[in-house]
Amino acid sequence: MSDQSYEREDLPDHRRGLRGAGVIVGGLLLGGFLVAGIAVRVFGPAPSEGLEGAIPTDALRQLRADVEAEWAARADVWEWLDHRHGVARIPVWRAAEISLARGFPTRRDPPRPVTARLFKR
Repeated sequence: MSDQSYEREDLPDHRRGLRGAGVIVGGLLLGGFLVAGIAVRVFGPAPSEGLEGAIPTDALRQLRADVEAEWAARADVWEWLDHRHGVARIPVWRAAEISLARGFPTRRDPPRPVTARLFKR
């Protein structure tokens, strides 16, 4: 046998690295719990009833009815939005009739396949 031995001082100490990683992960977990606890104290707990419990359902029904009535009224209005450029608001049923009478735009050229291009500098 040879009298060859290795120097042990310079070998990496894996235990020190694992201990450091454990401290970092533990610190992050502790910090996350701390932030969550502070957030609950500042903002209060989450509502248990959901959104319907936060706003009375009668108010929500009235709001929905008002919005639907407004949109229904706007759908039947004839008015100029920009008279100079010929932009007008017409009822939906009339726009559908015009589109069906004139036909819808189609593509004249068949679509080309998308290919990668080489960029030269």
